[in-house]
Amino acid sequence: MYWGGYSLEIVRKKIKHIYFRVYPSKQKVVVSAPIQVDVKTLDKMIASKKDWILKQIKKGMLKKPDRIQTYTTDDKLLFKGKEYFLQLYYKNTRSKVCISSDNRIHLYIRPHSDINTREKVISTWYRRELKKSITEYIAKWQPIMGVKVNEFGVRKMKTRWGSCNINAKRIWLNFTLIKFAEPYLEYVIVHEMVHLLERKHNNRFKSFMDQFIPDWRNLKQKLDQ
Repeated sequence: MYWGGYSLEIVRKKIKHIYFRVYPSKQKVVVSAPIQVDVKTLDKMIASKKDWILKQIKKGMLKKPDRIQTYTTDDKLLFKGKEYFLQLYYKNTRSKVCISSDNRIHLYIRPHSDINTREKVISTWYRRELKKSITEYIAKWQPIMGVKVNEFGVRKMKTRWGSCNINAKRIWLNFTLIKFAEPYLEYVIVHEMVHLLERKHNNRFKSFMDQFIPDWRNLKQKLDQ
């Protein structure tokens, strides 16, 4: 099926509601629907979302392409909500990254390193710094919330900022959160930890969020944008 030049893909899942996602880079509209929903009902729902879908497609067409990161001097990097310029140094020493007082991220790396190597070093640093912050926030919120996180991890996610395995008491955080200001990271961590108190996103869950992060709705809205 095609919609305004975009392919329309229907995915059946064990879910309760119908969800729509538009992927401009893939020129695809994905509709996730409950297994039990009949074709007629699904067609009506898709038709009712026509204006919204076309609006999202138009946004995608107007969006500027992402700037290519080269990880060379004066390239811009985001770190905890701030924009930094990269300063590259070639030295025959162990690679390292640090932030200077002049708001530059300094990358020390061996001569003749390629873009993939530079990206890997920056990504390793990002991941290490993100894990430090996550550790601090979990330690802060465990006694306040009365829950215990057994394990956490960081990985790249396309559709979520975080996830929680309630039985294992394990949470996962999106690698991209290192680029956002600290309040957004703290909100996502608390959100996932609240699932250890309440599995579903119901009124009880929202009540816990109101108690722990009063501004969570505003943070969620901005993060989703």
